[in-house]
Amino acid sequence: MPPEWQKHSQTLTAWPSPASIVDEKILRQARAEVSALSNAISRFEPVTMFARPEDVHEASATVSDNVTVRPLALNELWIRDTGPVFIPSSGDEAVAANIEIPEASVIDRKDEKDGSAPQGSVIPIIDGGFTSEGGAIEVDGDGTLLATESSIVNENRNPRKSKKELEELFKKYVGIHKVIWLTGVKGYDITDFHIDAFARFIKEGQVLLSRPSERADPLVIQAYKEAKEILRNATDHRGRRLEVFEVEEPHPSDLPGENWDHFDVTVASYANYYLPNRGLIMPRFGVGKLDDDAYELFRQHFPDREVVQVDLNILPKLGGGIHCATQQVPMEGWFGRAVRRGN
Repeated sequence: MPPEWQKHSQTLTAWPSPASIVDEKILRQARAEVSALSNAISRFEPVTMFARPEDVHEASATVSDNVTVRPLALNELWIRDTGPVFIPSSGDEAVAANIEIPEASVIDRKDEKDGSAPQGSVIPIIDGGFTSEGGAIEVDGDGTLLATESSIVNENRNPRKSKKELEELFKKYVGIHKVIWLTGVKGYDITDFHIDAFARFIKEGQVLLSRPSERADPLVIQAYKEAKEILRNATDHRGRRLEVFEVEEPHPSDLPGENWDHFDVTVASYANYYLPNRGLIMPRFGVGKLDDDAYELFRQHFPDREVVQVDLNILPKLGGGIHCATQQVPMEGWFGRAVRRGN
């Protein structure tokens, strides 16, 4: 599985639907943020934004010429977790592993049979033999995978599968050689503490860890402390000791606007960034110094990329962010250079 920093052919996004966001005001705001995100990415590479057929015209009016809106009977905007995960096949083409989030889908089930799902007409789909989501796995492209136990070694996704069995499936289908497991927090949110809002590979041998506010839930603070200890003592597939850098996140109650009752659903994490070709798209939460500090940190660690901030307020309060709302499609050339992996 290629790392996110390798070249893409395009990015996929999904326009929010009333199927999952029933409040009209929140839906309008979520759509505006996804359109702004798609437009920011389109400066660096083409974007395909899926929208329900009845919403295509309205969605098209909100995006730039480098964003193509395609009809799809989708439910969720979180395409990272409900869409395909692209992996190399045994030949020179891409395939997609169907490792979807339980009880959620980017498409209505009835549409899988009539071929309206884009996966059916673009690339082959394989069943990876386990349940996970794109936001639950983070790879360095050099044989190492980073994940939380809470979001994968969990009865709600992979009942009766051991950690060792899941590692073997990752090796077979994702093409990795080593898994670094962070503990995470089971039941904390709908994702059970996805890795992509917590710890990310900057490059081989370097990890960015999200540091919660001192006012954060004690469970989150404990998960952070455990992760920091694990990462600082971990080595990757090549035996390299990991360098760990941290970025401080705001407390959810510090985000402007209406604050909802259950802050554990809010994902105010700068680690949930996205890497289009030659760019880096990060959130700006409207919290002043923390936004500025995170921006400077990304400029320091990604000197060859243009760092772009996108204002986010509603998506974090819906439980996700920039990375959750995007999915990269690797360039075919990467697969041609890849070693034989999987089936």
